[in-house]
Amino acid sequence: MDSLFYFLSLKKEYEERIRLKLQTNEEMLRGLAELESALAQANRAFETTGSFAYCAECARRGVVCCGEGLEWKLSKEEFFLNLALLERQKKSLDLENSLPKRCLFLGKRGCKLPMPPLFCRNFFCTNLQDFLGQARLIFIQNAMGPSVYLSFQLCEKLKQWRI
Repeated sequence: MDSLFYFLSLKKEYEERIRLKLQTNEEMLRGLAELESALAQANRAFETTGSFAYCAECARRGVVCCGEGLEWKLSKEEFFLNLALLERQKKSLDLENSLPKRCLFLGKRGCKLPMPPLFCRNFFCTNLQDFLGQARLIFIQNAMGPSVYLSFQLCEKLKQWRI
């Protein structure tokens, strides 16, 4: 199945069946607010350790780890959470302008998702690992812990809704 078609159909499902349910469920709204905060904490760790800048420099040189097909690492529940997070930020997800031979979610300024798949968040190429060193790598992974836990909890809640 074509990933663009699949994620466009999930986006339609979200808009027709999931959005209102998410927006009216107090538990999910609290969870999304906590997840936003946890993701911001993780992003600060990537920023302060130089990880984001390191990856951006690689991309400027034409080295991009976000290869074709990596969008399949994102579950439908994670996709729905991303759409909800984007709406909270008054943003939308443009799937039409993807870069050829790259992940569907890779844009010109990096990942379009506020919460990339765990696979991607936890990928540190050998060069980045060497640049970061063990202490900064552990710092990043510890900073990601709350967002990983919260995203798992929220995905499980969505699964209980049998979506």
